Amino acid sequence: MCGGSPEPRRTPTCGHKLLLLFLSIGSVLAQDCAQPGLNPQERLARFRDLDMRAQSAMQEKRFNDAVQLYREATCLAPESPRGLYGLGVAQAASGDFLGARESLRKADRIQPTSPLPLAMQVRIDYSLNDLDALKADLREEAERFPRDAQLHALLARFLAEKKLMVLALAESLRAQQAGSGDSDSQVQLAILENAAGAYEDAIRNAAAVEKGKDASSTLRASAAGVAGLSYESTGQRNEAIARLQEAIRLDPLRENSYLALADLLEQGQKYPEAVSVLEEGRKNISSSSAILLPLGADLIRTEKYQEGIAVLRELLHQSPDQEQAYLSIADASRKMGNANQELEALQALSRRKPDYPMIHVLIARAMLNANPADYAKVLEELAAAEKVAPTDPDVFYLRGKVYVATGRSPEAIAALKRSIDLRPLEPSPYYQLARLYQKAGKPDLAKEQFDRLKVLEAAPSN
Repeated sequence: MCGGSPEPRRTPTCGHKLLLLFLSIGSVLAQDCAQPGLNPQERLARFRDLDMRAQSAMQEKRFNDAVQLYREATCLAPESPRGLYGLGVAQAASGDFLGARESLRKADRIQPTSPLPLAMQVRIDYSLNDLDALKADLREEAERFPRDAQLHALLARFLAEKKLMVLALAESLRAQQAGSGDSDSQVQLAILENAAGAYEDAIRNAAAVEKGKDASSTLRASAAGVAGLSYESTGQRNEAIARLQEAIRLDPLRENSYLALADLLEQGQKYPEAVSVLEEGRKNISSSSAILLPLGADLIRTEKYQEGIAVLRELLHQSPDQEQAYLSIADASRKMGNANQELEALQALSRRKPDYPMIHVLIARAMLNANPADYAKVLEELAAAEKVAPTDPDVFYLRGKVYVATGRSPEAIAALKRSIDLRPLEPSPYYQLARLYQKAGKPDLAKEQFDRLKVLEAAPSN
């Protein structure tokens, strides 16, 4: 018997005996399996072989093969929670989520002391978009495993990754209540509290880790960053800046800290300071492409146009689909009076993203700034823009300017009036229309437009 005196070498161990007994329970149900005449020892060896082969198939991403192997294993041992759990995981990996859920439920019924089947069901229910079942699984996890801090922390991470922040926060709180006092879990809780709008709680939990001495510099930096974001949300801008600066000091390789601090400075229109932060980030994280876009834009805002354009072109060399980079280069070029470079940037964007909103209007405006302007091509771009957005007032305003420049006054008047109808609070069309009426010898109509223009210009801006 198990637990007695040592047995001869060839006698099965206690664990071996139990597994043989466990496998033999399903012998009646396994009569239809291949090789029905196997004795318990042979059935055990066959099960182990199938299990190992299935695990290898999973590692090699041969998920359908793994499903078939686990089916054979569960046929040999229908009441094996290991086999059923493995089958459920393989079915999920192969895309058979309904089958996976059924296998995992069977495993859970057989071995209710293990949290793994239920935890996996949470993932399956998410994949099935069955939030009611997912919530039911979470409630059952809480009832059956209230003291399993690691389980609830892992569920919190998964739910946070899937943007289910309220559920994630609840799981993170359960982890804390279960005694998960480690710094990593406390930072995770602070992150979720910040996302849920519980800023004071997030600051408190993050500060406890940041000021502690046991946590690593990297984790303390993460805590400082969370505190900074929470301070920002509560309107405490100076404290937010201080915490993000501390996050950078603690971990100079944390990209998000530079981006968050620069964004905060940009909101306060402190563009030179934002440039300094991003340049420091670029120096410390030379491989970061995420820093290049805000750095280029902020250099342009500080009128360092050529430097900004150079940074943005470096970004486009790495990531040619960065739409905002093209627009920022075009903006810098326009401010420098380089219409050709502005047009080149916008046409490059059009080639990469032909459906980009307003691209034809932007190109038409750049063409009008060129010297000499190709009015025929401008009208072609505006015709293309009108097909996409037939009620865009800019289409008719720019068309009116083309008609003014080419001496087509009646068409210009009609286009400008249409622009005013679509956007009556924009001053520019009124001015153009007033000048047209002056040239046409219609002073009363011109005065009417100038009077409207004065009213608009005198109105307080929002």
